[in-house]
Amino acid sequence: MIGLDDVSKTFNRTWDSVSRGWNHLVHRASNALTRFHPKDEDEAANAVRWGLLSADIYDDDDKVVVTLEAPGMSEADFDISVVDNVLYVKGEKRIEKEQTKGDYTVNERAYGYFERILPLGYDVDADSASASYKHGVLRIEVNKSEHHKRRKIEVK
Repeated sequence: MIGLDDVSKTFNRTWDSVSRGWNHLVHRASNALTRFHPKDEDEAANAVRWGLLSADIYDDDDKVVVTLEAPGMSEADFDISVVDNVLYVKGEKRIEKEQTKGDYTVNERAYGYFERILPLGYDVDADSASASYKHGVLRIEVNKSEHHKRRKIEVK
């Protein structure tokens, strides 16, 4: 027969596992969560304060490429800089959609200032940075510094 002590131990092991998994998820996802700051304090009460701006960073031999999903924006909405091998992407998201079907009207709004801070993982040449925005994806390329460029070494 299973005793209360056995049930308690099983529950504690399960809870510890769930807790470790949750902490791992929060740690891995924390850089992807982006805080949105409404312009006006009146808007703050009803505003969504967190959002997910998915970003990928990858090594492309002589440069670092960053792609950031930011749909519904324009090129002028971004403020991008590279400081000490860290990429800063700031912007303001202003999306308003209204759709009427029959007796129903749907209003959707997403707005606020945001900032993503992305360590690039290499020494980079900030002056070489370039950015483009197409189909809701911001693409930023930054050349690596000379001493961080990859060179294949042949084994003899």
